[in-house]
Amino acid sequence: MAEQEEISDPRTESFTDKITDRVHGDGDGDVHTSSSSSSSDSEHDNDNRASESSAKENREFRREKPVHKAVSPHIPEVRLPQEPFVEIASGLVSEINHVFAELREISSGRNLKKFLKVVFGLWFFSIVGSCCSFLTLSYIIFVSLHTVPVLYEKYGDMIDPYSQKAMYGIRKPYAVFDSKILSKMPKRALAKKRA
Repeated sequence: MAEQEEISDPRTESFTDKITDRVHGDGDGDVHTSSSSSSSDSEHDNDNRASESSAKENREFRREKPVHKAVSPHIPEVRLPQEPFVEIASGLVSEINHVFAELREISSGRNLKKFLKVVFGLWFFSIVGSCCSFLTLSYIIFVSLHTVPVLYEKYGDMIDPYSQKAMYGIRKPYAVFDSKILSKMPKRALAKKRA
């Protein structure tokens, strides 16, 4: 019967508690027909008051049951299928192998243009890295990746002529570098491929 009272609506319980408190005047909620009070009755009243106060505390915090009774100790068993993880792992392995093959090709020097691009790119990053920390550099890259596309969408018509001039300015010295230095280097890799 006590559990049914705890499960019922808290507003109804508080209303019935108020009525019981007014009728009896002592707030214990028990109906006493005799006016005699013995020591056992007073102990019984104290126990009832303690249980009633804990029930009121539970209702004050909008809980019908105490937390240790409301939370079930049953932990559900979680099982994940194996196939998606195997597919993800095999995809990652193939991508990593592709990256290693590309790095091996670059480091071998077979494709000189690609090799020089990587060398100059690493040189550029080392200069930038000596000016600022990795965290600052990553923050600058993050902000640039989020602002440059928006700016290009907004001002693309004004940026395109300048980018064409810059590409022409880069191609002219590269053509000189290619004719004076790169064309004079031996091409053993190409001779081995043709044979």
